Amino acid sequence: MQYGQVAQSVEQRTENPCVGGSIPSLANFLFSVLCSLFFVFCFHMKHWIVGIDIGGTKIAVSLGTPEGKVLDKTVFSSGKTKKASELISQIQSSISELLSARALKKQDVLGIGVAVPGAIDPRQEIVLKSPNSPYWENFPIKPVLMRKFRVPTFVENDANAAALGERYFGLGRGINHFLYITVSTGIGSGIVVNGSLVRGEKGTAGEIGHMTVMRNGFKCHCGKRGCLEAYSSGTAIASHTRRALQGGAKSRYFKGMKLNQVTGQLVGQAANAGDRVAIQARRLAADFLGIGLANVINLLNPKRIILGGGVMENTNHFWVPMMKAVRREAWPMAFRSCEIVRSRLGKNVGDLGAMALVLERRHPSHGAGENLD
Repeated sequence: MQYGQVAQSVEQRTENPCVGGSIPSLANFLFSVLCSLFFVFCFHMKHWIVGIDIGGTKIAVSLGTPEGKVLDKTVFSSGKTKKASELISQIQSSISELLSARALKKQDVLGIGVAVPGAIDPRQEIVLKSPNSPYWENFPIKPVLMRKFRVPTFVENDANAAALGERYFGLGRGINHFLYITVSTGIGSGIVVNGSLVRGEKGTAGEIGHMTVMRNGFKCHCGKRGCLEAYSSGTAIASHTRRALQGGAKSRYFKGMKLNQVTGQLVGQAANAGDRVAIQARRLAADFLGIGLANVINLLNPKRIILGGGVMENTNHFWVPMMKAVRREAWPMAFRSCEIVRSRLGKNVGDLGAMALVLERRHPSHGAGENLD
């Protein structure tokens, strides 16, 4: 019998011990309190969580606590040519090493959370489609890890997991309606409505990166044309710059550099140095992102939008044109009620998101804060 059932049956058989209750009633009341304390004690005895953040270029395996502290972390390159079977072996080795370093046993671990880019089947927890990491598609991540470690394992879309990270440990605490949007190699989002993550019928909710912002526009990795991701991601910023250079634009920063060496991060550095080509590329991407955010604001009326990801680490020549586009495109009433902020979780947002996934599945009320709006 679960603790909740025990407590309910005790409540049904007892009077209020504080208002003239009998001694047996008081004893039953104390028993129910002890049951509650025992449940909390057992939960915190397993005070270790393994978080796996799978990205397009690297994989991070972390060991942390339910309070959101990342204590140990291993990072390795994922590469585009590797197979999922090879990567899962490295993940397993990393988990074993992290546990061994602290002399932990499998039974000390509350669970393993895995954040993966792409659409996740909400029932089977497998990757249905991942444009930037196709080798994970239909790979049985969950059963492979469960067979190895014998602890509860959960798989979720990386942006959804990051939204949970914000809900438990970041700027989403206590907020009923918010979005977390990551702007990095690709663009994704996690949507929280009425305090709960929105996954959709097939687990594809929140794919804001594949919202069409330009009919017959630039081709996206997903195969479509005109996706927001093809205009505003870090990859897109690099593509805007390469197209400008190919078209004859003059740049001292990129002079003599091969086009395939141009990355979104380099464009950010060039913009900081005053390079006009780089500045224009970032402003173009920011304008389209503002259009995407305005569409989301008009559709969902969130209280807060939290922006994270590599592009948000450097907002020079980006934040101002982005906000200008949001104001221009959003319905005024919805815009005024929405706060747009940068995540404070920094580079740990993926790790904390994977860890928060375990808390959401195993103990939903733990640490999520009260609803304030």
